[in-house]
Amino acid sequence: MNALLQLENVSFSYPGRPVFGEVSFEANAGEFIALLGSNGAGKSTLLDTITGLREPTSGTIAIEGKPASEWRPSERARRVAHLPQSVRPDLPFTVEQLVLMGRYPHGEAWFDSPADIAAAHAAMQRTACWEYRSRRVFTLSGGERQRVLLAACLAQNGSVCLMDEPSVFLDIEQQLRCFDLLAEEARNGKLCIAVTHDLNLALSYCSRLLVLADHKLVVDCSTRSARHDSGWLGFFSNRLQLGDTPNGKPWVWYR
Repeated sequence: MNALLQLENVSFSYPGRPVFGEVSFEANAGEFIALLGSNGAGKSTLLDTITGLREPTSGTIAIEGKPASEWRPSERARRVAHLPQSVRPDLPFTVEQLVLMGRYPHGEAWFDSPADIAAAHAAMQRTACWEYRSRRVFTLSGGERQRVLLAACLAQNGSVCLMDEPSVFLDIEQQLRCFDLLAEEARNGKLCIAVTHDLNLALSYCSRLLVLADHKLVVDCSTRSARHDSGWLGFFSNRLQLGDTPNGKPWVWYR
């Protein structure tokens, strides 16, 4: 059986500057993967290549066993939902209009179907932005806007969910709620890949860690393995130490 997502020797370079090279991994439905790395490691660019926003310099990407390049854009968008790292804050749409945009790949008519509206409303309720569904996006705070963008991705209902720093701008409670939602999506059969700089959220919620450094994929391990071998922390800082909380859960401490 083919993996839901397959990357084989995928590279991306700008003229005269490699971003990453020969990245290979497979991922399956039900996984919640943390994509980690220092600033500039290529995390966002890697998600962009999977989504189709950038063409890899070399290598192949397959979704559901079929080369990504062979999917029509609408077909690919029905399968891959993408939360980008940043979106213009001055969007004139209402919250509900923006969330409904996540349903565009499923549209078969000029107007939103009852199924589209139901999916958008459910997503807004799950992300706690239902109460300001009639507000214009440009009136929202950064955290409120981030929850709306997450709702649009959930409404899109792709089997692969690519989230670039989904908890940015969110307060502590909403960060936990965000990762609760992504873990729930994975339990329901989605593949979720989230870029994050919060190592403790990754250890607490994710099933697998991928680390980009030195223009390549340097770590691909289960979270369980990462809890017992702290060598991967060296790719981030020499001031980190892996320990346990009072209730026995793993935790990265700062020296």
